[in-house]
Amino acid sequence: MASPLFNAMKRLLQLGRPHHRLLVISFGCMALVALSTGGYAFLMGPALRFLLTGGEAGLERFFGLAPSLRTLPRDQALFVLPVAVLIIGAIKGVGYLGQFYFVGLFGQHVVVDLRRRIFEKLLRLSPLQRSAQLSGDLLSRFTSDVAAVEQAATYTVASWLRDSLQIVILVGVAVTLSWKLSLLALAVVPVAVLPAARLTAALMRRTREGQAALGTIAGQVQEGLGALRTIQAFNAEAVEAQRFARRTAVVERALTRAAWARAGVPGLMEILASCAIGGSLAWALSTRSVEPDVLVSFLGALILVYQPAKDLGRVSQFALNAAAALERIEAVLTLPELAHGGGTTVVPPLRTSIALHDVAFSWGERVALDGVTLTFPMGRVTALVGESGSGKSTLASLLLRFEVPSRGTIRFDDVDALQATVASVRGQFALVTQEALLFSASVRDNVMLGRPEASGEELEAACRVAAAWDFLQALPQGLDTLIGERGVTLSGGQKQRLCLARAVLSQAPVLILDEATSNLDPQSEREVQAALEKVLVGRTAIVIAHRLQSIRHADQIVVLAKGRVVEQGTHAELLARQGRYAELWAHSTGRAAQ
Repeated sequence: MASPLFNAMKRLLQLGRPHHRLLVISFGCMALVALSTGGYAFLMGPALRFLLTGGEAGLERFFGLAPSLRTLPRDQALFVLPVAVLIIGAIKGVGYLGQFYFVGLFGQHVVVDLRRRIFEKLLRLSPLQRSAQLSGDLLSRFTSDVAAVEQAATYTVASWLRDSLQIVILVGVAVTLSWKLSLLALAVVPVAVLPAARLTAALMRRTREGQAALGTIAGQVQEGLGALRTIQAFNAEAVEAQRFARRTAVVERALTRAAWARAGVPGLMEILASCAIGGSLAWALSTRSVEPDVLVSFLGALILVYQPAKDLGRVSQFALNAAAALERIEAVLTLPELAHGGGTTVVPPLRTSIALHDVAFSWGERVALDGVTLTFPMGRVTALVGESGSGKSTLASLLLRFEVPSRGTIRFDDVDALQATVASVRGQFALVTQEALLFSASVRDNVMLGRPEASGEELEAACRVAAAWDFLQALPQGLDTLIGERGVTLSGGQKQRLCLARAVLSQAPVLILDEATSNLDPQSEREVQAALEKVLVGRTAIVIAHRLQSIRHADQIVVLAKGRVVEQGTHAELLARQGRYAELWAHSTGRAAQ
């Protein structure tokens, strides 16, 4: 079985495959760094002899590499070693510059791709799938987990390539100088394998626990901020703080254990490196079989090997962090897209109707719809009414392909919804929900969300139909006014009318109004209701409502109870039957059916 470290490196390289050219260029720069480092080690012995003899000796290796240097006058030959050092230093500097630049670009491209994939995946998940995760935990995967991958892609990949190459070249220099000393020094490597592997496995486990616990904390913070008024209203700050402290303690324990495993790797390397250097030096001095300048170059190579080896141990921990982060990211990326399977048929704009036959659906163990057969005719307003939990919003979710039925069919004219592309199904609808869903952008960007190619005249017309044009013109920058997060600078009624304008501008064949006025105060509700009366003229609409006064003029009213259609007709017809709708009407208005 491959080690966690190897798997992490393999996954990082797979993520970076589209940008392999950057990695190849950076690898060339790393080769310059490694070769120049080996050159330094090779020159240490000659440099020492050169200094101790006042320039009388120490250039023999240069003369062996370039015999023409022997013909240089002595005063010029004295500059050979200093110039060689300068050249090697310049080559190493250029190599470092190129390596950091190109590997930095590599890491950035990997992270941009990964964040794009995560965000696009989240956009394709159904509401049920998203609700299974705390939003703060998902945000943690998008930020801190991706940051761990970025750190590994930028530093670990570069270090593994550069430092491994440096180690190979420096070991090659050492073997060239004295193969016996090299064998002695490298004898400590097998000793380090088992404890290092165990420490790595322990670090991976602790890191995985810590990343998961951090995601839980992020989820609680997000949840707490969203429910801050409720927490304060119930004086529950202390309870929430205690819950946070318990979760923080879990993170602290995991990270403390990871720190012990992390500290063990460099500590082990330090001990083994001193054993290798001390053993080599003792053997060389006792046997006197190695020339002093050769011994100095050998020890220089051995000492220079220690730094990249230590760097490998350090950045490998980044790879383990990235491995734990990638597990959490992959858990999101591999979620099945339940509402997106199958269909390839593009649904044209609706002409006649949407027909449901024997449709069933459950949220876990709770049955939401049970054998619903229903037709939504084009050009008509259909209202869905019923008590909470009767299946009204679930029906809208199935129409929009947020979920798929467990039984039955939904047909758009003659096309089965499961055979159609999701984009073409959703293109049939414009949705307005009870919560005004606006973005931290300008009014123009919010209204044109579903149809960015719309003209200025079409934008104005949609805003006028939604009774939003007058108040929009009064804003400081008009349509270009930034409205803040979730439209915080607007009133409830203004936000909902802006959502109506967006729905009108989209020119979708069917408008879905899901409790569009239920969260508004009476004045705002009257404003939005007046706008709705203008919007619905001549349009196909599906209106979900608890307040029955708002749907009394609908062409068709469908009453749902326990996931079934129990009544269907106009307002007058249903009141005359004295059935379930009449009961709901009496409860809603406080007066009996008339």
